[in-house]
Amino acid sequence: MMAQRKWLRKSLKPAFVLAAAASLAGGCGTAGERPYNDLNMRMQNMQQQLGAGTIKVGKQSVYQVPMTEADGKVWIPLEHAARAVNMKVHSMRDGYAIGDTDAAYKVRMGDVNAVSGSRMVDLPDAPRSIGGQPCISSDSLTTLLETPVRWNARTRELTVAPLQDSPKANTQRGITMQMTDPTGLRSGGSLLPFSTGSAQELLKLAKRFLGTPYDFGAGSYASTKKFDCSSFTQYVYGKFGVELPRTSREQSQMGRTVSESELQPGDLMFFYTPGRYDSNKVVGHVGIYAGNGKIVQTYGDPGVVVDDFNDYWKGRFLFGKRVLSS
Repeated sequence: MMAQRKWLRKSLKPAFVLAAAASLAGGCGTAGERPYNDLNMRMQNMQQQLGAGTIKVGKQSVYQVPMTEADGKVWIPLEHAARAVNMKVHSMRDGYAIGDTDAAYKVRMGDVNAVSGSRMVDLPDAPRSIGGQPCISSDSLTTLLETPVRWNARTRELTVAPLQDSPKANTQRGITMQMTDPTGLRSGGSLLPFSTGSAQELLKLAKRFLGTPYDFGAGSYASTKKFDCSSFTQYVYGKFGVELPRTSREQSQMGRTVSESELQPGDLMFFYTPGRYDSNKVVGHVGIYAGNGKIVQTYGDPGVVVDDFNDYWKGRFLFGKRVLSS
């Protein structure tokens, strides 16, 4: 009898493990929520798993997106929301950041306070964890991305208006970006006075940081000794009295617009990330033109580098901005 009980325990263990694993798996739905947690039970009662839907951006679509209805609103995984604008989700110590080579947006689970660029915004609904994944409502996505996001229950489609960053103030998305401008260098503004050769001095300083590690959403250089793309340009230009905003999207609104053929040493260069949604041309990266077809920038290993402004970067180039006179 004792041997029979031991055999029975061994035979049940794999089945129990498989059942537990199945209960933890799942997308943006109720699967994965712990059934004996009172809060999770209340959440399950309010949720209706809608199954797979479609995200449409311009003329392009992505299919099989898990969607959930809760509190009368549609919720989608933050990861899929980021992909809609050619960005990625990065897990941070105090929440999640969305961006390319710097953090364009930041959210925290259960908190309506979010960050768009350097500004605080109030979301209609606090992001929440559903099925073990961070999710956001379509209404909050509209506020965060500053572009209309609409759900069609009949066609099961979530439509995201494409983002198009231009050299001028971003009012074309339907929600005007209210950005501080400590330099007075908003598009069309006058340049700060610099002495002759200041651009070369700036580039000398930038190159002193070659090899400095890259870190997405990097804190201040003084404390971390690391940069992401926009904290690097902010730090370098700051040493010359140009107070740039923290993100590449906000920096793209400063100074005078210059085309690729007009680039001079010391100009800022702005790039987008090509991907599934080619209708989106959102500023996701910034570098410094070093002259002679070179860029000083940082976007990953090995950190700050001098790169060629080759076909790859030319294919991503949006526009340049001049914030100093040489």
